[in-house]
Amino acid sequence: MLEGKIAIIGLESLVEIFKIYGVDVFPVKDEKEAFDVFNRLSDKEYSLIIVLESVSGNILENVKDKIPLILPDTFSQRKLGEEILRDMAEKALGIDIFSEGEG
Repeated sequence: MLEGKIAIIGLESLVEIFKIYGVDVFPVKDEKEAFDVFNRLSDKEYSLIIVLESVSGNILENVKDKIPLILPDTFSQRKLGEEILRDMAEKALGIDIFSEGEG
């Protein structure tokens, strides 16, 4: 795995900005295309693969061994990225740091 090499998959209007940060950008039109691109990307080539939530459905349903980082975006209504981050934080810390409550 190459240290520091990052890929992002998502709708073109949302991922193009990442080019200025040196991220390899893979614009797609829908979830199916995102799934195809994700499967072509090698985890030996990228240390981090990011998928925008709005195109992540097929990837999350069909991939079990190399789950990417899912980022919420303006076209997503499912809040999958938030749920995944919440679950990871709760497993790591033992508490839900995202809960809305006192304190």
